[in-house]
Amino acid sequence: MADIFISYSRSDRDRCIAIRDALAALKLGVWYDAGIGAGASFDREIEREIEAAKALLVLWSAASAESDWVRNEARTGKERSGLIAVQLEPCQLPLEFRSVQAELLPAGAEGTDNPVWLGIVARIGDLLGRPGLAEYARLNGRGSIDDWKKWLARYPADPLAGDVIDTIVERAMPDMRQQLAGERAKRAALEAELSEHLDAAKAQSGEVATGARELVRLRRECDEARAGQQHAEAELERYRNASGAKAGRASSGLAGFGIVLEDKLALYVGILLWVVAIWFCWPPLSKLMDGYAGLGDVFSLVFGILALFVPAIVVTTKLLRRRAAAAREAAQDVADGAAD
Repeated sequence: MADIFISYSRSDRDRCIAIRDALAALKLGVWYDAGIGAGASFDREIEREIEAAKALLVLWSAASAESDWVRNEARTGKERSGLIAVQLEPCQLPLEFRSVQAELLPAGAEGTDNPVWLGIVARIGDLLGRPGLAEYARLNGRGSIDDWKKWLARYPADPLAGDVIDTIVERAMPDMRQQLAGERAKRAALEAELSEHLDAAKAQSGEVATGARELVRLRRECDEARAGQQHAEAELERYRNASGAKAGRASSGLAGFGIVLEDKLALYVGILLWVVAIWFCWPPLSKLMDGYAGLGDVFSLVFGILALFVPAIVVTTKLLRRRAAAAREAAQDVADGAAD
């Protein structure tokens, strides 16, 4: 079920789609009647979606103001205190909705920092318990690294936090954008391939030999990833030596992942790895503990441990070592100062 139900007139379909896309970019679930399946009961499905939605966005125009469907849907949203109204064009609103604020949203303003659009996003954020939505929409495409760091510190649990972390990393290391993009593409391809194999394994649970070969292949890929990590660590060490870094001092950030991050960014990356690892591995682990896990669940668990938990542990270990080294250095500096 979607978070937001959009009520509109068919003559405003293009604007509705543009608004739907802008909201979806904020990781919001949006429903409008184009999603009704063939053979479905039109009015019953609309009733289900309205009841499930936390907010109802009505797009007023001269055509929608005359539509009984739009009026009935808007009335339901008003009764549930989840109605958000906007005018696509100057028009006379139905009498019962004139007390509901409905500002004019210019064409093309959706997805921008237009004050009317930001007001709509802020209202949606209030209804859905996501107070950082409006600020994200305002910063999107313009915010500095410090702005994004502050946003992430205030709203770490927002579904957009992962995108913000990616933005911070890319802004901090512009020379590595291409490498990160390549890694994302490889990760997406690997996830897609793994998903296909898991589906096949569920359909053919009796083919244990095939599943074993897939497990060997995944282990080989993990070994290749470790080899790549070691190579990246060697390259980073060579860079440190070339830049005259003091021996015995740990560089700020993470070593061994082909990237160098400030301590706070490294902490964000570590937290993200732990969250993703737990989210990915919990469902198959639950099935395994309950005794009805399939071969696909075992593959998912093994893959999650190797590809997510291991990097998370490495990141956490390196952060702890970095902080321990910093503490030792501070203590040594104090001791040296006292001796002088």
